[in-house]
Amino acid sequence: MKNKIFKYISLILVVSLSSILNGFSQELPTEQIHVHLQKKIFIAGEAVHFKLYCINAKSQKLSKTSKVAYVELIGENGFPVEQTDIILEHGMGEGGFVISSQLPTGNYAINAYTHWMKTNSLDFINVSPLFIFNNQNIDDSQSPISKKLNISFKNLKNNKQTPSESEQGNISIHTKIEDLNRILRVSITKNDSVIDGSHRFQLLSREGIVLDKEFQFSQKKWEHLIRIKDLKSTNYNICVKNKDGKIIKTAVIHFSKSHRGRFIEKPRITTKQRQKIKINLHLEELSHQDDSLFLSASIKLKEPNTSSVNIIDYMNLYSDFGANMLPYFKQIKKFGKQSWIAEKGLETVWLKNSNTYSVNAYRYPEDESYVIEGTVKMRKTKQAFSNENIFLSKIGGYADISTFCTNDQGKFYFNLPLKKGLHDISIQVRDKNELDLAIKLKDKFNSEGFAPMPWSNQEFKVEQLDFIKDQFENFRIRNIYKQETFRETKDTCIYRGQANFYGKAKHFIKIDDYIQLDSLEEYFHEFISTVKIKYKKKKPHMYVFSPDIVRVFKRDPLLMFDGLILSDASKILNINSKEIDKIEVVPCEYYYGSSHLYGIINVISKKQDCQLSELPKNTERYYLPLFTHGVEHINSIEHQYKNHADYRTDLLWEPNILITQDKDFDLEFTSSDVKGEYELTVEGISENGEPIVIKQSILVE
Repeated sequence: MKNKIFKYISLILVVSLSSILNGFSQELPTEQIHVHLQKKIFIAGEAVHFKLYCINAKSQKLSKTSKVAYVELIGENGFPVEQTDIILEHGMGEGGFVISSQLPTGNYAINAYTHWMKTNSLDFINVSPLFIFNNQNIDDSQSPISKKLNISFKNLKNNKQTPSESEQGNISIHTKIEDLNRILRVSITKNDSVIDGSHRFQLLSREGIVLDKEFQFSQKKWEHLIRIKDLKSTNYNICVKNKDGKIIKTAVIHFSKSHRGRFIEKPRITTKQRQKIKINLHLEELSHQDDSLFLSASIKLKEPNTSSVNIIDYMNLYSDFGANMLPYFKQIKKFGKQSWIAEKGLETVWLKNSNTYSVNAYRYPEDESYVIEGTVKMRKTKQAFSNENIFLSKIGGYADISTFCTNDQGKFYFNLPLKKGLHDISIQVRDKNELDLAIKLKDKFNSEGFAPMPWSNQEFKVEQLDFIKDQFENFRIRNIYKQETFRETKDTCIYRGQANFYGKAKHFIKIDDYIQLDSLEEYFHEFISTVKIKYKKKKPHMYVFSPDIVRVFKRDPLLMFDGLILSDASKILNINSKEIDKIEVVPCEYYYGSSHLYGIINVISKKQDCQLSELPKNTERYYLPLFTHGVEHINSIEHQYKNHADYRTDLLWEPNILITQDKDFDLEFTSSDVKGEYELTVEGISENGEPIVIKQSILVE
């Protein structure tokens, strides 16, 4: 007789969950996302198309950390009106959604983030404004709320300011560039006669504290000289602290010389209506230092006076300031290639945030899978169900389960594959029927987002109103003739279990291979010698006989039906045997994670969909939609416009462009019947982290 056999299965977890389980701290750089929107002005009922570039905040290259991004459309009240999740591959993802025809006219904002970003700091969330017009739903009853822009931008070369009485700490900061643009002189002036000891001067960038000096005012003034060649970053925060370490003054300095990126403006193309056009993109024209470029491209009717943040602006300005910079973006753009200093209000995100963080149970990246997070508590007392095993069961034709031991707060974490569709799963607590437990999944989206400034029709100029009116008329005519410019996709296929956690079963029967019997219990009695059925108080119990130790286990086995864990054998035995495909038995002990299993019985139906009249106690079943919604732009539309006018104003959207030394890319499109100036915008990033923007005007006569 063989000795008692134990089979062990080691759980393979992603790095983030390993960190949570093992309790060690792993430092990872945070991320930021640039959103390339196809356009900025939309009509309700149109589709929003976008490309995401997830950037490593430390290296400024495409991030290899997160594999899932979350995108929301936020209304003026701060609440989301659309939400979608996106798979990131090599730091990039693309998607879209259709704007509801019920949304009112107004300003909206795209919020984009990864779980790693938003749990590090909300400052990292990308906020991209856009405008939606709805001719049927205009609410202009509210008076516009104007935000006073209290930041004064001054030329960095010679910043002579007169401090106001309201300035915090009554301190002012002056700058001057000297010695043939080699030295930056920073002067800090105290505007009262109170001397309160030593102060501290700090210069910060995304790399952390670059300069840290203690100083005292002499005749109400202190100066420091900084070599400009030592300042490698684009933006710095000046921070003045008092003797207690409290910040009493901040300012931001921006060096245009340090701008990263390649901006290319190509000559205008003039064409006629309904002409096929091809624009070639090749590596030698765009970059001489990189082997590959990752780009996205759009061609649209040129929008009037829209504040657009392209990827060069993002990596040189927006990424250091976050959403707080948006109201001042037009002011900053006016400076062009000048360097500037700004006081009162504008701060870099690095003043209060780091670019690396430690992984923990709250803050983790989804670096290999979609992570389900939730809690188990006593339903009545709300007490955490802590340090207990719970299971994730994937419904289907396999015993595909995972187990997790809850932490002190009753939290659990599970991995789901990055597959599009409805994931048919259940969260279960086994062998605790005497308890009444509440299982709750955490929503991975924000409950509220960063809202745009409220809209009023008074803020638009005549040119903008005329543009919106024309866009609406074009949209209306396209709908009349059913001319589609996009196709909404919904991947609603059911994603079920993919493999048995115990591998291939050696003990199994296929029901159709045997004569038809009256009940499932007869199949166990007649053909499955490793399963014994006993009745206690007229209730059936199933036990596993192990040939290895030649005895029946006294403890209940793991009993499963179509991937769902059951504790009541009658639920299986009462199923019509004609509905069953096969029965698998593992007649030995298993240690699965921290769970000790006394054999396994797995019954699989022909439909493999686990149809039961009621779920077991302490079980929640979910059809979890992951990455199910999308929108495809229709670039090839010649057949739709054969007998009607072509009123398209969005001529092209190509979100996935890869250019290498051996591979060019051709942008192919057909001009429409709408005359005017169109704009080609190509954005992207090189493998070495250099942002690239291409602009080209296309005149349709």
